Amino acid sequence: MSLFTLSGELILLILDELDPVSLFQLCRASSVIHSMVGTTSALRYRYELALCGARDGPPNRYTLRDRLIPLLGYKRGWSTLSWSVEDRLAFTPPTIMGVAGNFFYQASQSPLNNGFTWSLHIYALRSFRTAPQSSLAYYQYNVPFEIRKVAIDVSQDLMIIAQLYFPPQQTSAIIAFLHLRNLRSGQEHRQATQPRLRYLTDWWGITPPGERVSIQQVQICGTVAALSIRLELEQGEGITELALFDWRLGGSPIRTFTGDALSFDVLSDNRITVVSQPDEDEDDSSNSSNNSYERRPDGLYVSERGKRPPQIGVYEIHPGSLHLRLRSYEFPKSWTSVSFLQQCPNSSSRETTLHSPGTLFYNDPQLRLIAIMVEFPVHARPAGCSRKVVVIVEESKLEPADDGEEVVRWEYWQKYCMVLNLPDHADAVQLVGRRLVFFENAKNAAGSVQEPGSRVHCLDLNPHMARYLRSLTHQNPPWRWQESWASVSTVFNHRGCRYVRTSTSDTYSLTWIDTTEDSLVLYDVRLRRLKDLDTDIGIQEREGQTRVRILTFGQEVRSLP
Repeated sequence: MSLFTLSGELILLILDELDPVSLFQLCRASSVIHSMVGTTSALRYRYELALCGARDGPPNRYTLRDRLIPLLGYKRGWSTLSWSVEDRLAFTPPTIMGVAGNFFYQASQSPLNNGFTWSLHIYALRSFRTAPQSSLAYYQYNVPFEIRKVAIDVSQDLMIIAQLYFPPQQTSAIIAFLHLRNLRSGQEHRQATQPRLRYLTDWWGITPPGERVSIQQVQICGTVAALSIRLELEQGEGITELALFDWRLGGSPIRTFTGDALSFDVLSDNRITVVSQPDEDEDDSSNSSNNSYERRPDGLYVSERGKRPPQIGVYEIHPGSLHLRLRSYEFPKSWTSVSFLQQCPNSSSRETTLHSPGTLFYNDPQLRLIAIMVEFPVHARPAGCSRKVVVIVEESKLEPADDGEEVVRWEYWQKYCMVLNLPDHADAVQLVGRRLVFFENAKNAAGSVQEPGSRVHCLDLNPHMARYLRSLTHQNPPWRWQESWASVSTVFNHRGCRYVRTSTSDTYSLTWIDTTEDSLVLYDVRLRRLKDLDTDIGIQEREGQTRVRILTFGQEVRSLP
């Protein structure tokens, strides 16, 4: 019996029992069902969830009809790079700033008595995926140590402040501290057995000229706190140490890793991906390459060693257990000469993320991607690749070994990957759900000596967005949008799927960007010229002020009568 022999009321009752993905697939198969769904707000909302690759939030007072309008505004805003609200901040250097979770932080040093203190300012970012708030949260704390990085998990009221300590003696190790604080009070976190975690690096004393120690990443996922520290040597060489802690139990790290080029993303309490480029004589099962450098009285020196292709290691780690499950996925053999390698952490919700009751919808964790940025030297670019490429793979496709350790060669897993060529001057590559965002310095790309400018690019790797944008204009691409700023969308094909790339047409002065599920954060460091008092001629440039623009996408939820 055909479904369409039933009455319209019965068909709607049947459709109401379907999950969003099943409803979306049925709509694609039948134009009649698609038309019926479009007339019902609740069904339309579920259809749009699947179209956007999103999930419905926890139960709250807003009906599905109420949530539809914010979802439509969120979809259109990101698809056309058209924001709804812009917030602006300005800071005088020296300062440290960035994004942690759905917060913007800024830290600076100020004199206190005969010494110094550090002030930390935390600003909650706007989100139209949550119920409206009367005001945005703001926190300010003073700490007696230098702030290097900040990580925030609002579901646990946890804020981690990272510090580096350089001992005055050459015989003492450089130490990294993770201070575990309550986000709202700034006091020691009650669930932490030790309020401060300590990691002794493999480096000692004061670093010689030409060397620099920095904290690269700090992440929180459930009970896991991850920290990576990099010692930058001359000519771009360096060593990275990664330490995983159980922040509630404290004590020594659960596990450590060391590599010349190493970055990571914590996927869950017991799973982590580590991107590295091992040496030729390094064992596949090794998570360390300490012997790739040697210590001399005047500093550290990297040994000249051949390199293998980069790889992604998927580790299954259980605290208190020596058993380790590892599966390494190797890149092409022709990719042995790499000048830069970095995993771009996905800042969207994980499967284990706890969402507040006011959350309307969020990116589906099962659709998360993994992105690895690879840059090649000009003289050693593989065939078919630009200087900068990004490798994209579904997070669900990369699994740890069933037992022990395994290696998967490129020819066996390349079918799951997208290898996308980026502009030579692409920078700040960010990944949120299935959205890849970066900016390109337009001045360098064109070789111009005019006023510097940058363009923002957003690659939406949701295969349904091309059809949606066509429905807005009923034209073939490129599609031009004249809304918050001038932007243009084009379509590119990859293995039969059509994806959308939206770029700003106008140029803006940018030095960095950060991206969240709701916002683009644009940084612009303005330079000021210092003049010779006698000749009144500019002799050098110094940082004057950092301007921050926070662009929020979406539309506020309102209860409909």
